[in-house]
Amino acid sequence: MKRPFVIDGVCHPYNFKPDNLNGRFGRIFNDVMHSFHPLVNPPGKAMTREEWESDWQPEEFIETMLLESWTDICAVHSTPIYDAYADGLVSNEKGAYLKQKYPDRVIWYTCVDLFDDPKKVQRTLEENLAKGADGIKLYPSRYVDGFTESWRMDSREVAFPVFELARKHGIKNVAVHKALPIGPINSEGMRVDDISAAANRYQEINFQIVHAGFMFVDETKMLMMNHPNIYATMEASMLFAILNPMEQVRLFSEFFGAGGFERVIYASAAVNPHPQIVLEALANFQMPQGNPFQLTEQARAQIMGGNLARLHGIDVEQRKQALAADRFEVARGKDGLRAPWSSARASRAQASRNHG
Repeated sequence: MKRPFVIDGVCHPYNFKPDNLNGRFGRIFNDVMHSFHPLVNPPGKAMTREEWESDWQPEEFIETMLLESWTDICAVHSTPIYDAYADGLVSNEKGAYLKQKYPDRVIWYTCVDLFDDPKKVQRTLEENLAKGADGIKLYPSRYVDGFTESWRMDSREVAFPVFELARKHGIKNVAVHKALPIGPINSEGMRVDDISAAANRYQEINFQIVHAGFMFVDETKMLMMNHPNIYATMEASMLFAILNPMEQVRLFSEFFGAGGFERVIYASAAVNPHPQIVLEALANFQMPQGNPFQLTEQARAQIMGGNLARLHGIDVEQRKQALAADRFEVARGKDGLRAPWSSARASRAQASRNHG
């Protein structure tokens, strides 16, 4: 198979360090996140728990993504998970740094905490859009004193002002965490029915359901059938290609049937799983014989990069030419891919020597 141009739809330079955790919920969130790591990364390719519980620096993150896998562009999502992590888990500062240093290699979705004061939300968005953010990432629930609080995507008071600001600035992509409750929170905010009114009101915005398929598959399918601007972004749910192939077949069949190959977006959830492991799983994945939605070379190219390129106005052939001589492409062409996690291990070893 010809290697497609790969845009990883959601990846993160996480901060899993213990001193970044907020109390009991932070510890539970870390444990749940880590539980995927040894399941997806094959024996001998998983990090130790001590290595995993680190604050990923932007440079070691980008080298892991671009020198250890065939990823060409990273869609970096910042996250506002302040109930579990002091810095929200993936800070806006990291996203801004990566976007500004590697503009041709990074798509950045800035995050805002919609539980915050509306004026602060607007100010934060304005500041980060000025720093080059390409899209907006939202998180609809938080954990407070044993209870779950949520806001809805169809809220005229909470969510619509964000979409109005996106419209004002020409931002056409909004991603929202759905379908995957993590830790002791209820699933109310993870439901997807509230996206319908937003997608209908703001038809020029592409709404990405992140983690599509973990829950509410039928509801997601109907949304895709009824709204041409709703997309299934398969962060974490792409891992079924490794963990439960028949479930991956089911999700692909439902989503391809509802929206075609044009509205499903590959995402690795790296750097929790290693990006190359998830990439290879999708590259090798086959639909059963007789299934009407076979993963042809063209279909894989759409899912693995073409769809997100279209949403962000990226001409793939022009971008390939622009990247052909950069240090990542030159290094991959000369030496092939680095070993999994070698970039982070080398970076941290050097940092340890410097502090020694």
